Amino acid sequence: MSEMENDNNLNTNQLPDFMIQETMEEVKETEKKTTERLIDDFSVPMHDLTPALEAILFVSGDSVPLSKFQEILGIDKDVIVDAMNKLISQYENNPWGGLLIRKVEDSYIMCTKPSMKQVLQRMFSPRMRPPLSQASYETLAVIAYNQPVTRAQVEAVRGVSSDSIISRLLDRGWICEAGTLDAPGRPTLFATTEQFLLEFGISSVKDLPAMELMSYQTIRDLEVSLEQATGNSDGQLTIDSLMESNNANESDENE
Repeated sequence: MSEMENDNNLNTNQLPDFMIQETMEEVKETEKKTTERLIDDFSVPMHDLTPALEAILFVSGDSVPLSKFQEILGIDKDVIVDAMNKLISQYENNPWGGLLIRKVEDSYIMCTKPSMKQVLQRMFSPRMRPPLSQASYETLAVIAYNQPVTRAQVEAVRGVSSDSIISRLLDRGWICEAGTLDAPGRPTLFATTEQFLLEFGISSVKDLPAMELMSYQTIRDLEVSLEQATGNSDGQLTIDSLMESNNANESDENE
């Protein structure tokens, strides 16, 4: 064994345990970074970008954030957004297709066209849910315009108890619990959901009409405002269609 090899062995054997541990951790960190670099080097070919986006949306079933597309495809987000906009347009303008791609906040989701509603209802035979009253839509509006908001804050705006109505909105999937307020009792905060955006045909809560909440004297006022804000009179779901089985004399839900 050479003198240099002896010196190296001697130096290693003489290292304190904590230094040996640090050296091993450094080696592991280097290996991890090397692995991550190799993974990050992947980039889908540009001619496969649109099919890849379509395939990811199809198999996901749920909305896919833009950041997830970047992570999977290794493509700049601006390129992905541009390709996704073209794909959205292709689906919208395809008269032979029954699907759409919708942008919701910073995510994308594949869904069925509104015109397929009756067909899908016959397929799944969904349990009929009772229509919501004007009080329910007022509560939904309070949450949408003030989110995140507590139950007490909702009731302060409406002036009445909203426990049962909030439960119904939770069941519909239009609102969800969004953490707790840093205050005594840690009250639950509520916010609208992705399902709310999808069913009301808007891409973001930013698309909600900029007007005073209580200027909505009727349910139809809220619907008209949404149509004007989105420039679409044939939304994914209209309030009238949700309440078509509700007669004009129906009273507000019991508070």
